[in-house]
Amino acid sequence: MAKIVLSGYFGFNNAGDEAILYAIVKTLKQIEPEVEITVLSHNPLKTKKQYDELGVKALNRWKLLEVLRALAGCDLLLSGGGSLLQDVSSSNSPLYYLGIIFLAKLFDKPVMVYAQGIGPLRRKRNKRLTAWLLNGVNKITVRDEESKKDLVAMGVHQEIIVTADPVLGFKKTEVEEKLGADILERYEVKRGPGEKLLGVYLRPWGKNDYLQPLAQALDQMVEDGWQIVFVPMQFPGDISVAREAIHFVSNQQGVLLKEDYSPEELLSLTKNFDLIVGMRLHALIMAAVAGVPMVGLSYDPKVDRFLRQAGQVSLLSVNNLQAQPLVEVLTWVDGQRAEIIRELDKRTEVMYQKAWQTARIAMSMLENSTSGGENL
Repeated sequence: MAKIVLSGYFGFNNAGDEAILYAIVKTLKQIEPEVEITVLSHNPLKTKKQYDELGVKALNRWKLLEVLRALAGCDLLLSGGGSLLQDVSSSNSPLYYLGIIFLAKLFDKPVMVYAQGIGPLRRKRNKRLTAWLLNGVNKITVRDEESKKDLVAMGVHQEIIVTADPVLGFKKTEVEEKLGADILERYEVKRGPGEKLLGVYLRPWGKNDYLQPLAQALDQMVEDGWQIVFVPMQFPGDISVAREAIHFVSNQQGVLLKEDYSPEELLSLTKNFDLIVGMRLHALIMAAVAGVPMVGLSYDPKVDRFLRQAGQVSLLSVNNLQAQPLVEVLTWVDGQRAEIIRELDKRTEVMYQKAWQTARIAMSMLENSTSGGENL
């Protein structure tokens, strides 16, 4: 049985990265049901429980001996997806993922960079190490054209294939609304006459100065007949920032969902909204998959990159955010709903094919490795 080790930011209750894991596992298993996948996770018990029906194994990513044994016994290491090679959150963060790649190469194992978003990388040390190690891997796929340009600028000279984020490997027709509708019903969220649902996906950023103008904009949306629902994607961290936002909203209007949701639940929740405003990248990606118009609040280049990829211009920076421009953008997007959904459907079909291309590349490497052929 062929064995894959999957390295990423898994087991940290970050819904975006958990959605990436969900998508990678589902696509690989659909191509080859018998493949054995071992996930390096911060919370291996939770990861194993979530994917036990698919036969996925999980190891503690911090236990070096367990990781070494897994790498020594595998046929392929997949590094990704997500933004693993960035040093904004921590200057040492990329060293872990580069270290896993280095160990796999010590065992002479094939390595594939799986639809990663690259950067920002600010430290020269991290750029040099990234270029050195990625020039030694077998395949590189990235989720956007800008990530490819970043790697080339760092000195990566081998082929770099632009595909798409793994979560875009789902189709709108595969996302059921009922699961999310049941969650909303538990929180007594119901559309009144003429009401629409606005999903808000926030994250902490700096001193959260953007919350007051955001709340002022939400006040206006409530007056215009919108019901506001705050959805956490990093649990429980996003709960506190959502509570802070609700505090600024007049009469503290807005429903806060307070549970740790699975990727399937979040996709379904998103499909129940008429419009979303999101800081979290994968809130926007899920909206695109579900065919829901969106407005992005940018705190990181990856948000800008995806919205361009999705053909969307509804983007404002969280830095110096102002209420009135946000209201105008939200209102404009709602007014252009039909056209935006048509564009999203067209773009996501292309990105769907690219997401599956990543999985097919991985499986072709696996076939090559287990058949004794040369590495790709």
